[in-house]
Amino acid sequence: MKLAAILASAAAVALAAPNSLPERNIKDRQLDLMYPHRTFRYWINTQELKEDPQDQLLVVKNGNPDDESSCIVTFDFPPEVEGKTCRLVFDLWKDRDHSTGTQTADVFTVIDPPLDDSVSVQTLKQNVAEWRPAHSRDQHQGRVKLPVPGPAEWIESYHGYPEFPCPAGQLLGLEYVGAGDRVEVRWDIGVTGPRVQVL
Repeated sequence: MKLAAILASAAAVALAAPNSLPERNIKDRQLDLMYPHRTFRYWINTQELKEDPQDQLLVVKNGNPDDESSCIVTFDFPPEVEGKTCRLVFDLWKDRDHSTGTQTADVFTVIDPPLDDSVSVQTLKQNVAEWRPAHSRDQHQGRVKLPVPGPAEWIESYHGYPEFPCPAGQLLGLEYVGAGDRVEVRWDIGVTGPRVQVL
């Protein structure tokens, strides 16, 4: 009986004691992994741009110009990442995501990604309608293999990618373009696919 009371007392003290590990700020933990601010499917031949195309193929290269599309994602970097290094990561899951053909995509930065939420809906629609990634495609950052399931493998990388200085306070656009004769890739927007890890 006395042993049970002693053990119960010791357990209560242990539970009441503050955690000896330093507790991180919730905002810091949220910055560890950033999800895309916006995701667009861009049909290369017709120049149609669709925001948040859930449950659609995103990167398509199949020899039919009317079907072929790339995917543009934007990341909105907060000021708190100033001076930090970021890493572009990409994962696909077995049951939800899709990747066939060469399973490869070229990754480009985008000079002028579509505007952010601070503008009116009407202005945003006009901006998206006028925006043309073919004219906005910037530097080739590399080529990734996108297996299902698993993380992307960088086959080629340029300019230090997949790591880069975090562009604090800026909107970064990236375009994924199918590489090879046939490619089809789909991911669950906001869950899998491209993300940025703050190191």
